[in-house]
Amino acid sequence: MIKKLVSALCAAAVCLCLVSCKDSSSSEESPAESIVSSEMPESALPAAESRLGNRLQKVADIYKSGRYTLECTLTGNQIEDEIKIRCVADGERKYILQTERLGSHGSVSINGKCYDFDNVCGMYRQTESFPEVNLIAALERLGVAQSGTVNAPESDIYDIEQYVYTGGTYMTVMEFCFDKKDGHLVKYTTRYNVEGKDDIVETRVIDKLEQTADSSVFNAYFTDEFVDLSTLSEDGRDGFCRGLCASWGITTEELFEMGISSADLKKIDYDTLFRLIYTYGKSHAHADDSSAPDESRPDDSSLPDESRPDDSSLPDGSRPDGSSISDDNKTE
Repeated sequence: MIKKLVSALCAAAVCLCLVSCKDSSSSEESPAESIVSSEMPESALPAAESRLGNRLQKVADIYKSGRYTLECTLTGNQIEDEIKIRCVADGERKYILQTERLGSHGSVSINGKCYDFDNVCGMYRQTESFPEVNLIAALERLGVAQSGTVNAPESDIYDIEQYVYTGGTYMTVMEFCFDKKDGHLVKYTTRYNVEGKDDIVETRVIDKLEQTADSSVFNAYFTDEFVDLSTLSEDGRDGFCRGLCASWGITTEELFEMGISSADLKKIDYDTLFRLIYTYGKSHAHADDSSAPDESRPDDSSLPDESRPDDSSLPDGSRPDGSSISDDNKTE
């Protein structure tokens, strides 16, 4: 149990919700994935007495209600462009969409099944569990206490609660900023300090946090319209990947940089293909398809046809999620 917990605490806190938001530009797990992990459902974390401050406890209570919508914007010193994340929960139904430079990807849990989907690549997969990544819930369960009063320039603007979590080789400092008038959470900053490395600093601005849930996002449209890599033959997977590489401008040299040869494309897995496209893909001129009729359902014409691995069969980009991650970092 201890080993699993340590693994969980070294994985994915990239937003303020149940989100799998790790930095897709890196193939390595970062210390930004440090408080909770999709490898371990949050329900499996050992519970301790809550020691949250009064303001953060109110936010934790919203999550515990099981019905909420969170939208936030993630920026950081190791994130090139801001990341938009939207999380929606309604009991056992859960949804997360992360919009990055190229487009959006996410996860959904409905009818007892969980899926990851990627609107940029036009692919999906069924998974064993939804990426439970709830930083505040983890802090509460682990009994992490407010470390004290923060004297910072922003103290004149916000009431600030600080929390510190120390791991084996890293320390995470979290500062939650609340509006002085009504006490709502405005933003929070995390600073990840790892021995021998520069600090990673990330800020999440809370665009929306309310106890409502739009039921329209709980659907699996992608099972009819996207490609499940696991069902493709080697030739089909090779053609699909080559078409994606051509569409997103990925060169042979960039494949080499990721340790991928052309021959590897016929056996490439979901995660590797995802990292390849999001790391080296060049934005299309019209990648921000704001004309998409529904943020959870892109236009059919933008979806790939596995039988025609040419540029015209690939998505031109993806619609924005209408919010934010991420897609640091399985991080609320």
